[in-house]
This record gives sequence, C-alpha cells and structure tokens, in this order.
Amino acid sequence: MALSISQRYESRIALLENARDALWTGLREAVEGLPHIDRVDFRVKGTKSFTRKVKTKRYSNPWVEIEDQISGRVLVFFLQDIELVAEAVGERWTQVEDTFKRPLADAEFGYESHHQVFVIPEHVKPSGWDTQADMPNTFELQIRTLFMHAYAEPQHEFGYRSASDLTPLVRRKLAWIAASAWGADQAYEDARQEAGKLLRMP
Repeated sequence: MALSISQRYESRIALLENARDALWTGLREAVEGLPHIDRVDFRVKGTKSFTRKVKTKRYSNPWVEIEDQISGRVLVFFLQDIELVAEAVGERWTQVEDTFKRPLADAEFGYESHHQVFVIPEHVKPSGWDTQADMPNTFELQIRTLFMHAYAEPQHEFGYRSASDLTPLVRRKLAWIAASAWGADQAYEDARQEAGKLLRMP
C-alpha cells in the first residue's frame, strides 16, 4: 500500500532535522561579527504545511522542488544590514537563486523579504540521506528586517487565503500595516545614516 504524502514526508523529517542542525551552525558562523543581527534561526517545514503546499501548487516532483523543506532566517535591524548578511552567506554556500521579494507595483505594499536558495552541501547530509528517494537538493534562506518580519509572520493567521477571500476592509488594513512597516524601515535607515554623520563630525 502506497504511503500518503504526509506519511512519506514524516519518514524524511529526521534526516531533514539533522541537516538543519548542521546548516544552523554554519549560518551562525557565517554572520558572526556582523552588526545589528537580532536573530538567526533554522527550521524544517512541518508536515501539514508541506502537504498543503503540494496540494495547492503544481509541481512535477515536489519532493525535490519544494526548496523550503529546510529554511533559515536572519533578522536584522536596518535595511543596509540585509546586503551584508547576503554577501556573508553567499561566500559560504553555493547559491542558485537570489531574489528580493516585494510587490510588483510601486504603489503597492505587502510582503517583502530577501530570499536566497543554496545547494545543500554534501558534508551536512546525514547517514541515510542517499537511501531516501528524492531528497531535496537545496535549502532556502530569508533575510528580513524586524519590521518586515513583524508584518509577514502574523499573516500566517490568515492561512493561504487569496485576496478575494478577504473583505475590502481587511485587505485595506493589511495594506496599511505593510505600508507602515515599509515606512518604519525607511525612517530607521535615514535616522541611522544621519546619526552616523553627526558622530563623525569634529
């Protein structure tokens, strides 16, 4: 009898967790000494989340193609810190994708995050990895400011609803929250730069 999606995914979680722990150590080492780091984290995608993603999106082979089965996150204080972290981790692992996700239209506000996808190094793969069929080849890393994160994470409460499932008032409030987070990041960055100029004055 064939395993269900959730059963098959459960069978690989221990391997993913072992690889996650090694990547987590590597990420902490990569950003050590960089300023303005608030948090460094790594997680394995949950079974429910993986199953939902398989069922709601089109994949030819989701077991390999879903890149966030293992994913890391770095939270920083300022916008400028995102680039510093991206460069540091880019020197550590083989990168296959580098994207800053943001709304397409300039007048829109919404989810923003720097996403990178890296090859999972051979040395972090635990014993038994190669005996499990269709293990992922890559992992995802997100780099965000605290304000980007404060907007993005609570949205999980809304699940995977499309915009059409929400009332106009809810959509308007979410846009206001996103705009406020964007504005706060811009203001913090401007303030940081102005403070830096003052400190350099004789």
